Amino acid sequence: MQRSSLLGTLILGGLTLTASAYAQQPAAPPTGSFPAEQPPPAQPAPAQPAPAQPAPAQPAPAQPPPQQQQPGYPPPQQQQPGYPPPQQQQGYPPPQQQGYPPPQQQQQGYPPPQQQQGYPPPQQGGYQDPGYGYAPPPPPEKPDKGFEMPPWSVRVDPFTWLLEGRLGFELEVGLLKWLSVEVVPVFVVNDQPPTFNFVGREDPLTQESNGLGALSGASLSAGFWLEGKPLKGYVLRAILTNYGYTYKASDANGVFDEVSHTERHFYGYFGSHSRFGAFTIAGGIGLGVELNKEQRCFDTNLQPTTSGCDSDEFLIKLDRNAGTVGNLNSGLHPIQLMGRISLGVTID
Repeated sequence: MQRSSLLGTLILGGLTLTASAYAQQPAAPPTGSFPAEQPPPAQPAPAQPAPAQPAPAQPAPAQPPPQQQQPGYPPPQQQQPGYPPPQQQQGYPPPQQQGYPPPQQQQQGYPPPQQQQGYPPPQQGGYQDPGYGYAPPPPPEKPDKGFEMPPWSVRVDPFTWLLEGRLGFELEVGLLKWLSVEVVPVFVVNDQPPTFNFVGREDPLTQESNGLGALSGASLSAGFWLEGKPLKGYVLRAILTNYGYTYKASDANGVFDEVSHTERHFYGYFGSHSRFGAFTIAGGIGLGVELNKEQRCFDTNLQPTTSGCDSDEFLIKLDRNAGTVGNLNSGLHPIQLMGRISLGVTID
C-alpha cells in the first residue's frame, strides 16, 4: 500500500516537471510577411515625492494694517453669508494679489539680511522717499542782495532856530540794531536872536559864524537804543560839540568890541523818538561840561585881558566906555544844559 502511494507521487511529480519545461520554451515565430507585434514596454512607476521637511516654527506675523483700495483696482470681494469659504485646489499655490510680490521667507540656514551701514531704515507704508537713504539737500541760500540801505533820519529843531538863531540839521544813520551815529551841522541864520535880550544883553550885540560861511561847526554823537531798534524808542547819547561863534558890539559909529569863542561841550543825553509812519518826533535833555574854558575881562584901562579874571567870566562891552558889560558864559558855567525838540522823517 505504501509503495503504491509513493509510486503515484513520483509519477505526478514527473508530469508536473514536464509541463513546466514545456511552458518555458519560447513560442515559434509565426509564418507570414509581417513581423509580429511587440507588446508595449511597461511604464515605470512614478517616483514618489520625498516627504516634505517640516518648516521651522515661525513667530506669528504681525497683522498688517488695513490696505486702502488703490485707484483702478476692484474692491476685494467679501464672503457672502450662507456660503462656505472657497476651497484651495490641491497642488496649486495660493493666489497672489495683483501688483504685489509674495513675501519672501528666510531660507533655512541663511542669516537674515543686514541693513547697510550709514543708511536709514526703510519707511513703512505710504510714500517712499526717492532719495535712496541720502539726506535731503539743504534749502537754497538766499541770493545776495548786495548793499542794503541802513535806516536813516533827518530832523530839525525849530525852537533852537527861532529862539537862538541857530539852525541845526540832525542827520542820523543806524549802524546796528542798538547803535546809531548822528552828525548835527549848525548854521547861524539870525544875528540878533531873541535869547540875547532874555539874558540881559542889549541890542548892540550880534553873533556870526566863525566857520565856513554860515556854518559854525558840527556835533558828533553815538546813540545807544535801549529797545534794540535804531531810531525808535528811548536812546542814550554821548555828544561832542564844536561850534565857533564871533560876537560883536557896535553902535552908530561902528564896532567897538569883538570876541570869538569855540563852544566845545561834552554831553550825556537821554531822549526818545516816536514814529508815525515816516514822520518822527524826537526830544530829550542833556547835561554837559565846557571843555574849552576861556576867560576874558577888562583891566583898569578898559582894555580886554585874559589874566586876573574870574573863572566864569567871558565879558564883552555893551557900550564904548565899558560902563556896561555882558558875560557870554551862562550862570552855571562850566556846566552846560541842552534841550531838543526835533521834527523830521525816518526811512527804514
